[in-house]
Amino acid sequence: MQSVYIYGVQFSPFVRAVQMVCEEKGIDYQIGKQINGQTAEFKSEAHLAYHPLGKMPVLFCGDIALTETATICRFLDSQYEGKTLQPNDLIERSKVDEWCQLCTTYLIHAFMRDYILELAFPQGQGGKPRFDVIEMNKASAVNAIKMIEKQLADQDFMLGNRFTLADCVIAPALYYAQQLPEQFALLSEKSPVHTYVARIRERDSGKKVIIPKQ
Repeated sequence: MQSVYIYGVQFSPFVRAVQMVCEEKGIDYQIGKQINGQTAEFKSEAHLAYHPLGKMPVLFCGDIALTETATICRFLDSQYEGKTLQPNDLIERSKVDEWCQLCTTYLIHAFMRDYILELAFPQGQGGKPRFDVIEMNKASAVNAIKMIEKQLADQDFMLGNRFTLADCVIAPALYYAQQLPEQFALLSEKSPVHTYVARIRERDSGKKVIIPKQ
C-alpha cells in the first residue's frame, strides 16, 4: 500500500481529520512542510502552486496532489483498502458527504477560525487577543456548536451509530472547542459534545490523533 504525505501542521484540525482517516484505514503517512523534497513555508510559491489560497492540508500520493479536507478524506477512503468510512447506500453516503461539507465549509470556520484561533494565535496589538472580534463572532460560533449538538442528540456518532468520515472531520475541531477556558466556553457542561469527544478519544485513531504524544 502506497504511503501518503500530508503537507501541513499536526495541530490543524483539518490536518488531523486527514490523519484520522489514515489511522482508521491503516494508511502509512507522514506530516510535515515538505513539497517535492524541499521545505516549503505556508503560502510560499511552492505551496500556492498546489493550493491557490494557501490552505492546508495538501495530500501527496505518488503523482497525485489533492487539496480540501473533505475531498482528501473521500479519496483516501475510496482509494485504499480496509474498513470503509462511507456507507454503500447512496442516500446515506450523500448524508455523510453533506455533513463533511457543512463542517469544513461553515461550522469549523465559525467556531475555530473566527473564534478559537483569535484566542490561540492572537492578532491584536502586542500579541493580545482582539476581544471585540471574539465578542462579535461568539454568536456564530455558539450557533455552529448548537447545530452539531442537535445532530449528535441520542446517537453515538454524527450519522447514527456508525463512525464515518464526518466524525473524522469534526472530532478534532470539537476537541479544541472543549478545551476553551470557562470565560470563553462555547459548550455547557451537559453538551453531548463532551461524551462524543470522549467516545472518539477511546478509539485507536483518537488516541493517536486527538491527543497526540508530545
